Amino acid sequence: MKRNNFYCLILLGFILVLTIQSFAQEELRIYSAPEGEAVSDLYAVTINGKPIDIYAAQSEYFEGDYYFASFDFSGKVEIQITSKSMSDQAVILPKSFGLQPDINGNSMTFEADKPFRVSIEPQNRIKPLLLFGNALETDIPDPNDSQVVYFGPGIHRPGKISLTDNQTLYLAGGAVVKGSVQASGKNIKICGRGMLAGEESPRFNGPGRFLLDCQNCEKLVVSDIILRNPWSWTFVTWNCVDVLIDGVKICGSRMINDDALDLVNTENVIVRNCFFRTQDDSIAIKGLANMTRPCQNIRIENCQFWTDLANIFRIGYECETSGMRDIYAKNIDVLHYSINWREPTQYWANTIIWLQPNQDMLMENCYFEKITVYSDGSDMLMLMAKPMRCQYGENQNPEPGALRHCFFKDIQVVGNPGNFSGLIYLLGENDKHNVEDMFFEGINYFGRSITQNDECVQIGPYVQNVEFRP
Repeated sequence: MKRNNFYCLILLGFILVLTIQSFAQEELRIYSAPEGEAVSDLYAVTINGKPIDIYAAQSEYFEGDYYFASFDFSGKVEIQITSKSMSDQAVILPKSFGLQPDINGNSMTFEADKPFRVSIEPQNRIKPLLLFGNALETDIPDPNDSQVVYFGPGIHRPGKISLTDNQTLYLAGGAVVKGSVQASGKNIKICGRGMLAGEESPRFNGPGRFLLDCQNCEKLVVSDIILRNPWSWTFVTWNCVDVLIDGVKICGSRMINDDALDLVNTENVIVRNCFFRTQDDSIAIKGLANMTRPCQNIRIENCQFWTDLANIFRIGYECETSGMRDIYAKNIDVLHYSINWREPTQYWANTIIWLQPNQDMLMENCYFEKITVYSDGSDMLMLMAKPMRCQYGENQNPEPGALRHCFFKDIQVVGNPGNFSGLIYLLGENDKHNVEDMFFEGINYFGRSITQNDECVQIGPYVQNVEFRP
């Protein structure tokens, strides 16, 4: 009898340890929005039964403002979204996070056990809810540290925030900072669960050049913050080296020229776990202002991109740099592409991937792998590989560039086939400014493998060594 009691005690102790471990592993952090910021007229969201505040972002398209919300968690959570616009046609994009919704009337419920960045879409692109489930925040800086610029919960209007060597800017969850940031120096960090917002500034007339302006930075880290409603380009690195951009969310589309991320004369970059929605380009790689630093060794991975009017990747156009090379994009979800389809011969054409070397510059070694494009049935160019004469600023008639050694692997288009043709368009300018060594493998549109003989592949003059593999 005593032996049985002893084993029962051991079993109870073991169950207690497992229960304590389970509670330790499951945690939820919700940040209240400042007064005047939370909106709930279209969506209500609960996490494990607890309501979270919802913000609005401005847009000129798809019936105006859309919404977003963010929280931190570990373990497993149950998410319930209620909306008068909910229907059994609602979807969660992208599918890559494996979230399986159960829709009952005007309510959607699903579970998550790992971080995610998704768009909840009851009516396609009309007034979606962007939902960001983040890992728990760690390494929160000390607000009393003299090297920390700290913004706690609430609305702040600091104008332009200037950062230099070894400083950290921290935006706490529930902080909405209406201003701009200008960073220049070594070992600068910008982080937190708060928001940098630009809606109080008219187009091209904010407290700084851009919402987040990083120039001449070395060992720069930007992580987890939300950028909303910029007045021009959103996030720009100028003449920077050794840059990590991790978990940044951009809720734009307030106006054109709101590029999400412009990497200008910047090298040694990692961009990962980000979500960008803008009117203009998602990723723009440029050379500007007579800087010679090359745009090289750039890796973009595990991201979700959405443009309303422009390009997902625009690499080139401005090319005042010694070269653009070793650019990698992998595990990218294109949730939505431009609503403006234009002929590839047009100067302002739009595409998923545009490689357009200019100013007699060589672009080489560009890799695009595991790209998923979600089609709504409208057409869009998949790829433009085309040296160009791009006119801007003082450069009114520059020489085209040249393009070498590019690889495209496991690119798929899913969703509504509709009128989507996904043109792959390759064209050189002359023997010097040409396109060489373009390799395609596993290109698939709606379950159909694309070959070089397909109508959607157009190869013009001055293009050499193109290969398609299943």
